[in-house]
Amino acid sequence: MAAAAMTDNKVFYLKNNRLFSGAGERAVETAHIFTTVLYPPKTAVFEQGDPTRLVYLVKRGNVRISRLTPDGKEVTVAILGAGDIFGEETLFEAGERTTVATTVGETLLCTAKADDLFQLLSQDPELALNVAKIVHERLNDASATIEDLAYAKVSDRLLHLFERLAAEHGVEADGGLRIDVRLTHADIASLVGSTRETVTVELANLARDGKIRSDHGTFTLLRKATT
Repeated sequence: MAAAAMTDNKVFYLKNNRLFSGAGERAVETAHIFTTVLYPPKTAVFEQGDPTRLVYLVKRGNVRISRLTPDGKEVTVAILGAGDIFGEETLFEAGERTTVATTVGETLLCTAKADDLFQLLSQDPELALNVAKIVHERLNDASATIEDLAYAKVSDRLLHLFERLAAEHGVEADGGLRIDVRLTHADIASLVGSTRETVTVELANLARDGKIRSDHGTFTLLRKATT
């Protein structure tokens, strides 16, 4: 009975994942290739340089994707939440991981062997198109981030970051969208290419100007007042 309930729960999640957008019934047929794993907070899912064998879907919680620079600094490149897929690069090319994936809080993931998922995609153009859309969005986000780093002030970078995170992880709150991810000032500095000290000052300025609200590591992007 418990095993059946777990299978039903997994199918429900897969149907609601972006991978199966427009093709939810495929989740019923392919659920057997996925395994559900619960990770404790601040656990490395994989490290940079690890062999690529698995693809991951976030069921619950958040995952921080980062990259190690040649001088050993860890730079955050994305914060993922429920419905996101990561590790998808192994679908197209065998090799070593080029990023680090770490859970933020307790996180529930669905995993699949890359070979099994690639076979599924090769047989189903709709699912393959969904993966292509996800990769395309990642490239667009990366391009926007690079443009911000090159031209935008830190305050503008922060607002753009909060807008993106609110769109991806926002929940309705008093006066705006609360970003359902706990981030330290160091995390945010890494995401916008600045220092923790500068980010602390600029966050205070944004809060003073009524653009964000901060509460013990949780941020709310406030709506613009209408006149």
